[in-house]
Amino acid sequence: MSYRAYLRSSFVGAFIVGSVALLICFVLVVGGVGWPLALLVTLMVVVAALAASVASWLQRRAFYTDLERSASDVRHPLWIAEMVDRPDFIEGELTYDALRAISKAANDDVASYRRQAADYREYVETWVHEAKSPLAAAHLMLENLVGSMPADDAADTALEKAEALEEELDRLEGYIEQALFFARSETLDRDYLIRKHRLGDLVSTAIKANARVMIATRVIPVQRNLDIEVFTDDKWMEFILGQLIQNSVKYARDEGATIEFRGAVVAEGMADECVVLTVSDNGCGVPAADVPRVFDKGFTGENGRTGKRSTGIGLYLVKRLCDKMGIGVEAQSDEGSGFTATLTFPANKMHYFERDPIKGMAP
Repeated sequence: MSYRAYLRSSFVGAFIVGSVALLICFVLVVGGVGWPLALLVTLMVVVAALAASVASWLQRRAFYTDLERSASDVRHPLWIAEMVDRPDFIEGELTYDALRAISKAANDDVASYRRQAADYREYVETWVHEAKSPLAAAHLMLENLVGSMPADDAADTALEKAEALEEELDRLEGYIEQALFFARSETLDRDYLIRKHRLGDLVSTAIKANARVMIATRVIPVQRNLDIEVFTDDKWMEFILGQLIQNSVKYARDEGATIEFRGAVVAEGMADECVVLTVSDNGCGVPAADVPRVFDKGFTGENGRTGKRSTGIGLYLVKRLCDKMGIGVEAQSDEGSGFTATLTFPANKMHYFERDPIKGMAP
């Protein structure tokens, strides 16, 4: 805090002191005191007031300077009270005490909400794991039921219903998986292992995990130029690719549906070298007005409202996890000609360790 700024804040006091000094000079002159003595007394009053003002400014300067610097530099505003020393003047003491009280109350609230969020996340993860057991049992029971059916028309009808039920169970299992990864995305750093993986292996694993739904909708996977290695976490990438596959399957055309996985190395040998994986389908596509919002949470777009099967969570999770893992993700689409998602993997594995896994940015 500069002295000029302090004087501006003390304008009323300075005005009063100046007025009093002029009044004293006038009274002395009217009382018969000579001009030299009157001016000397007035000057002494002004100098005394100025000295008191400077002393008051020096007393407050350190506190307000620290407060101003902390407000602009501290990473989290709730830490300001810990970064500033308690002053020795009454206004500063009151300000500091109020700041400490507000900071303590806010920190207590934040800690309480964090505990509640952690408890809820733990509950969701536990519920998801528990829910998988009856789902697995239901799948097994359906398989045993289908295998024991006799070969007749009634059995064919029952088989069709069993297959339809199997598809619904798969869809339910997918939603449960989404809930699990959504809960875990808040604590990605606890379960995040960067290793070198071949793109073809990552894609093949995701295709196998979603093979049943792809077969049911007759979507043909095509893999091109995937003999490229990238640094990533295989479990999280399997989920990301699975969400892209499920999104393509959801809006696949009735005949000749395909989903293509194509890898490429961009700017090879340069400082910004990266590996690009494009996941393209030939489905109904997305209207141009919806493309910028496809990764927004809860956004379903025109197609989602028409089909009434979209939750707006799948692509949101793809974007969220990619941001946290340091993977670029973009979407391109033309209505009626398919949808393309582009994943960009930095070639340097140190890129991942230089990022903050919670906020998805360099600390």
